[in-house]
Amino acid sequence: MKNIKLEPDWKRSKEQIWDNYFEKLTSHPQIAKRAFSFRYLYATAAAAIIILLTLPNFYVKTVNANRGERINHTLPDGSGVTLNSESTLKYKPLIWFLGKSVQLTGEALFEVIKGKSFKVITNNGTVSVLGTSFNVYIREGDFSVTCYTGKVAVETLSISERVVLEKNTKFESNKEGEFRTITSESFTKGNSWSENRFAFVSEDLSKVLKELERQYNIKIIVDRNLDYSYTGSFEKINDPYEVLRIVTTPFDLKVSGNGREFKITSED
Repeated sequence: MKNIKLEPDWKRSKEQIWDNYFEKLTSHPQIAKRAFSFRYLYATAAAAIIILLTLPNFYVKTVNANRGERINHTLPDGSGVTLNSESTLKYKPLIWFLGKSVQLTGEALFEVIKGKSFKVITNNGTVSVLGTSFNVYIREGDFSVTCYTGKVAVETLSISERVVLEKNTKFESNKEGEFRTITSESFTKGNSWSENRFAFVSEDLSKVLKELERQYNIKIIVDRNLDYSYTGSFEKINDPYEVLRIVTTPFDLKVSGNGREFKITSED
């Protein structure tokens, strides 16, 4: 009879336990690694989504018109904007169609495509539009909106209700909170700065001269306060001296100088 060596059950059980324990020890890092990989990929994907959602909100398109120049710009929906001298327009092109709005400092002419609506936001007020052409002016606390075609709604902090403007109507407000609405046949796009024309209705002469400084990139010196109100319409010509003569003649004021600097004094 052959001798048969029998291995105790307890010994096999111990080895099995050790094998199982070793297998668990070696397999845990792999599970943790896989879990870590999934968590890392999830976090990366979440971060990418957040960036994609927030980046469009941070990207701002800025359009500047320097002193003495004008800039034509087309908005994402095809509406046109003409920036006057020393003006800045800002908007978010990547989220334009989620809420069409622009921020303006200075002056600009807007020609909105019919059926397209958006807002013009300034420090002094907001203009809501729908298929119209209009002009917005915001400088040194003065705010005005001129409607050429269609209708626009104006809202400011100084008035409790919004003002609706129709064709040939202008809204004006100042830093003191005073406001008025004017209707005049001279308030047309063809009679505006964008068409190389100037049109002023009961405008302070000092503001008229400041506008001429911007348009011609010149410096105008006055010898005293000009407490005059100017109304007039004329074409923009290349010679700023002649333009100054047109504006100052009704008040018996004298213009001197040439080039980039002019002085205005009293005739007496």
